[in-house]
Amino acid sequence: MTFQRFTPIASAVLFAISAQAQTSELERVEVNGTSQSYQPPPSSTATKTDTPNLLTPQSVQVVPRAVLNDQKALTLTDAIRNVAGTGSDFGFNGSAQPLILLRGFQTESMTASGPMSGMSTYYINGVKVKGVPVNMANVDSVEVVKGPASVLYGRAEPGGLINIVPRALSATPSFGIEQTFGQYDQSRTIVEGAGALNRDKTLLGRASASYDTAKSNRDFVENRLAAFSGTIAWIPDADTRVSVAYDRNAQKYRNDFGVYADGDRPAKVPRSLQFNNAPELSSFDSQSLTLDASTRLSPTWTLKARAVTLRAKTKEVDIWPYRVDLGAGTGPADSCVETTPLQRMCRYYYYDRPDGRVRLDQATLDLQGDITWGGLTHKWLFELDHYETRRTGALVFAQVNAVDVNHPDFSGTPTIGQTLAPGSETRDVQRWTSLVVQDQIQLGSGWHAVFALRHDRTAGLYSADPTLDLNRQSFTTPRVGLVYEVSPGQTLYTQYQDSVAANNGRNPDGSPLQAERARQVEIGWKSSMLEGALNTTVALFDLVKRNRADYSLYPTITTIGEARSRGLEIDLLGQLTRQLAVMASYAYLEANITDNGTYAGTRLANAARHSGSVWGRWMFDAQWAAGAGVFFQSQREGDQLNSFQLPGYGRVDAMLSYGFRAGSGKGSVQFNLKNVFDRLYYSGSHPGARDWIQTGTPRTASVTLRLDY
Repeated sequence: MTFQRFTPIASAVLFAISAQAQTSELERVEVNGTSQSYQPPPSSTATKTDTPNLLTPQSVQVVPRAVLNDQKALTLTDAIRNVAGTGSDFGFNGSAQPLILLRGFQTESMTASGPMSGMSTYYINGVKVKGVPVNMANVDSVEVVKGPASVLYGRAEPGGLINIVPRALSATPSFGIEQTFGQYDQSRTIVEGAGALNRDKTLLGRASASYDTAKSNRDFVENRLAAFSGTIAWIPDADTRVSVAYDRNAQKYRNDFGVYADGDRPAKVPRSLQFNNAPELSSFDSQSLTLDASTRLSPTWTLKARAVTLRAKTKEVDIWPYRVDLGAGTGPADSCVETTPLQRMCRYYYYDRPDGRVRLDQATLDLQGDITWGGLTHKWLFELDHYETRRTGALVFAQVNAVDVNHPDFSGTPTIGQTLAPGSETRDVQRWTSLVVQDQIQLGSGWHAVFALRHDRTAGLYSADPTLDLNRQSFTTPRVGLVYEVSPGQTLYTQYQDSVAANNGRNPDGSPLQAERARQVEIGWKSSMLEGALNTTVALFDLVKRNRADYSLYPTITTIGEARSRGLEIDLLGQLTRQLAVMASYAYLEANITDNGTYAGTRLANAARHSGSVWGRWMFDAQWAAGAGVFFQSQREGDQLNSFQLPGYGRVDAMLSYGFRAGSGKGSVQFNLKNVFDRLYYSGSHPGARDWIQTGTPRTASVTLRLDY
């Protein structure tokens, strides 16, 4: 949608509101209720118990719904940029599936065998998912647990994990509808309702449906996401709760592979140019069912159970630009020879899976309780967990015609079916069975300790060889933490934790690849002031990851080398006054390869030495509010060879909102302007190639109308 097409829509919405205000003589209405507070909601992700963040020996940051609303965060990348030490690559599955970086490491392993893209990985309500689009319309908050979390979650990269918390159930009846229009044909429609389903309020329900669609300033890029989420909970008494949640996500997209590097910088090409004009859209269609149950066995002991099943159909048909001629073409038009400056770009259906299936199953049993022993209070957690994923479907590799980078001709691009390239069926399996024991101890005199062990038995494989057995490995990982309450609302903490990720590939000699291992030491200070309204965390950490990927002989992958990430992070979130709310962050990061014959001495790709954000919202009165912020990163290395750099940047966003009475309910209209000064910047790059540099969003305006009853 062009700005010229957008302006009449915005004017019409504002005119309608103005007209209603003149005819109805609207009374002033408070729009900054509890749901709009910047005070962080409670989070149990870091410990899986009801431990306050102040007493958690680890940096945990929460981006609350109020911030997501004010910034109009339509993607997970929009949400996590508020947190210190985060970054992103663009991923390979559309804007709804970003590839996130924490403390310099991607949240999905690039070491394990598989397509070089890696799949976007995060947690949704505590369940690890891979390649599933994020429905931000149903998100209550986004939690970022920094550093290793393998002891409680297994399967986690050492930089940390991101957990997406869905909207909660409530007995209070509510109904809401929201419509966003923006430039580049951006549109998001949300309809949601919740409340008690029976008179005694023992049966609660919530349902939401949304449809997002957007194009881009970039050629051929498109993204559509239709989503539904429904939850029913039975709560017969204060001790028992059983809930069932069903989620459906249907995404269609054509991925943006960005621009290529020319020398040591991104190429100076037209801002719209990109080379993926796949004749068909890729898609991901998933359905999941989650059963949660909990019962209080005694005043101090609770048993929880969870069963999750997810099934998805995938269609991967993107065309990948890659300057290297892999010799799979059928004629001169397919070939390219790398020159300086680059003249021709080869293009591939690069191990796409046009007819894929994804399967995820998880079963978890938790026993939590408090006991007093030896004069000390212990909070115990015992957990038994089984997690299994499987991806099937033939992978297709085919070389498509190359194009002139200065005068590209995209005519005659074949569909993946027209290439007649044979597909190869590849087994892609991961299976974890785990036992966790955790003891949180109140030592007295303001001291608190946590000790935890996790034992995993794993089996995994990524191979086209049907005769190979699964790689089978076992691990035991520890966690030790200590917290000291200096004064009310002030704590110091330290923690040591190991991390492990089993590998699913094989060495050239047929032996299993070594597992990724990591360890981290972290110390920090946490503060909660203004009766919990203002929260600050300062963290220092030293994180070492071993058995990293070596792609120098790709498609043969080996696990060698070591990387070290250490730095300082500062996060602040709070409601400073009734008028002013702030979320701010800063990170200083040194992230380097310390031991690897190919990459030794290089800096981790996309790991900015300095990064941060400041966002503030000011309530002029009960109806009008304005917000603005800046998000910045210093220069970053674009690939693991450090052959080119991404320039540093600062991006400014702003918003203005107005609340009004809408019959028996309330309404609001909000105007957002992202990248106010239309800064050209680059948000990330793939560490293994020079041809996939993601450009940042240009100046983009949107308007949102919301009604709540």
